[in-house]
Amino acid sequence: MDDEAGKTEQGAGQPPDSQEPQRACPRCGEAARRAEARFCSSCGRSLDESYLPADALRASYNSHHRRSGVSGSNAVDNKPLKSSMTSIKKNGASTTALAFVTYALVPYLGILFCPGAVLMGGVGLFNSYRTPERGGRNAAYMGVTLGLLIFCVQLLLWWILYKIPQWAMGF
Repeated sequence: MDDEAGKTEQGAGQPPDSQEPQRACPRCGEAARRAEARFCSSCGRSLDESYLPADALRASYNSHHRRSGVSGSNAVDNKPLKSSMTSIKKNGASTTALAFVTYALVPYLGILFCPGAVLMGGVGLFNSYRTPERGGRNAAYMGVTLGLLIFCVQLLLWWILYKIPQWAMGF
């Protein structure tokens, strides 16, 4: 009876003579926490040796959640990831003016966005002079200038579109 109790106590922890060796993740080298684990607890990749196309994608999503206890050449620093979003202190009107300029580049329909680029560029200029620490003055100047320039080009395109039937009748 004592022998059976000793086996159950051993079964609760890590048995000293386990049948299968501890598996390691082929991507990050992290040891599996359980013998029946199917995915790596650190990076999310499948612990099977077979290649599955979604493994790399799944593993890339969890690669920044690695534990600090990971040792070796594959260890990742615990620094926060740098955001790809722009800073909060930006001049939103100037950024909006540049977006209007981008939309204004569409031939013929872009003429609808040119006044928005000029207007938002003007608001961005006003904001950049009122609160200089927010910046965006160069973007606002670009929004006004490019908005006016693209407006002239769009007018030329519309004029050509209007004149083509008259020019075709002249020949």
